[in-house]
Amino acid sequence: MATQSRKSVALLFLGGATIDERDRLGDSVSKPAHVKPWLRQMSEMDIIAETQGVYVASGVTTIGLAEWQETADAIKELYDDVDGFVVIHQLETLPAAAVALSLLLQKLGKPVVLCGSPLLSGIERANHQSKQKSTTSEFGAKASFINAVQVAVSDIAEVVVVYGSHIYRGRSIVGPMAQVSGDVIGKIDFGIRFFGEHEKRHDRALKLSAPFDQRLAMIEYLPGVDMSHAFTISRGTRAVFVSSPEGQGALTSAVTKLRQLVPTSLPIIVYQHHHANVPSGVFVIDGTSRATAVLRVMWALGQTDDPKKLQKLLS
Repeated sequence: MATQSRKSVALLFLGGATIDERDRLGDSVSKPAHVKPWLRQMSEMDIIAETQGVYVASGVTTIGLAEWQETADAIKELYDDVDGFVVIHQLETLPAAAVALSLLLQKLGKPVVLCGSPLLSGIERANHQSKQKSTTSEFGAKASFINAVQVAVSDIAEVVVVYGSHIYRGRSIVGPMAQVSGDVIGKIDFGIRFFGEHEKRHDRALKLSAPFDQRLAMIEYLPGVDMSHAFTISRGTRAVFVSSPEGQGALTSAVTKLRQLVPTSLPIIVYQHHHANVPSGVFVIDGTSRATAVLRVMWALGQTDDPKKLQKLLS
């Protein structure tokens, strides 16, 4: 825990830092040299805490598991030196990032707060146009980042998402952000108000989970589609993830067929399937979005080779 009387917050940049869509120097962060000019534009944060910036990625190219693992590593390295973290992330993939960091950061004793603004194309910037102007206006964006810093020095110890005036539990959030849903555990008005159950700060050591295992074969089943290709695409994988846009009715017949096609040693994880009698070696994951379910499966595969432990981690 940081010992200085003044609070300190580390800001980790993964895109989504746009303050003003005109994109002048200091308005956004797309390379390490942009961090200091951006922090000067956001000097209001210094009223709340000492801030330092850490560049992770621009957010212009794909953000995924590698960048989230790098973010977790940076949090681990800085953990004893600051009171909280703000992850400034592109909004487009922010819900997945919140789930991934919730899985990676175990025994978290300080806040990790995700926020951001939409990434704008060159044409959008040139025309000063955005589908989410209320978010990308200078006032709206600055307010979001300042709110995030306030939450980062509060008495909470979870991965959370600040969007608008609401504070969402990170592991529960489902996007896209324009229609975001999840567990709201607090609100920002004239201060920070938390309600319901939430983890509070503690001094236990942070633990990072083992990395995600991406050796996952993914099958989207449609009625009438030949499933014989499942054997081929499952080679060299740790598990098979199967879902269907047609829902559980379509999956009922597909699951038994899949179990006959792929090696018995290979777990089959079925998304959104409610049939009571599933074959041996078939696990069901439910109650979340498909993207969140896939992240959870890859995380669980990274933690264990034991089928019983795998089932426990997925339940």
